[in-house]
Amino acid sequence: MYKIKFKNGTENDFETLVGADLRRANLRVADLERANLSGANLSGADLSGADLRGADLSGANLYGADLRVADLRVADLSRANLYGADLSGANLSGANLYGADLRGANLRYANLRVADLSGADLEYCKGILRLNLGKHELIQYKDRIRIGCQDHTIEHWLSHVKTIGKENGYLAEEIKRHQFAIESISKGLL
Repeated sequence: MYKIKFKNGTENDFETLVGADLRRANLRVADLERANLSGANLSGADLSGADLRGADLSGANLYGADLRVADLRVADLSRANLYGADLSGANLSGANLYGADLRGANLRYANLRVADLSGADLEYCKGILRLNLGKHELIQYKDRIRIGCQDHTIEHWLSHVKTIGKENGYLAEEIKRHQFAIESISKGLL
């Protein structure tokens, strides 16, 4: 049994959170580790600082939700609606964001290390830079850059871009484009 408090002060009990209507719920610093919230409507909910490690949020509606500093390590957010959500400072390490709608989301200072962003809509996201330079998209967040499945610090890329490119079958021209982009990012030009 889950007791959920809403922003208007009311409280409701829930047997299950799958598909639950939790719009504008106050779940600040809630312990929802491994909770099944698949298909739940959490639009406008306050989940700031919540422990959502390993939680199933697949297909959930998190439109405009506050997820600042939430722990979402290895959470399943596949096909979730995170349009306009605030994920600043959130830990999304290893999270599945396949096909998620992240348009307009705030990802400043979020940890996206090893997160699956394939098929995610990152249009107008704050805190990340996306460049389509050929075979794989370049995504820069915090002090890291991901190209394809390679995720390294900017310094590492500066030293190893040619080697990594060759090992992954990039053409010389593609390696030059990536090298130029990485150097521009390191100098603050992009």
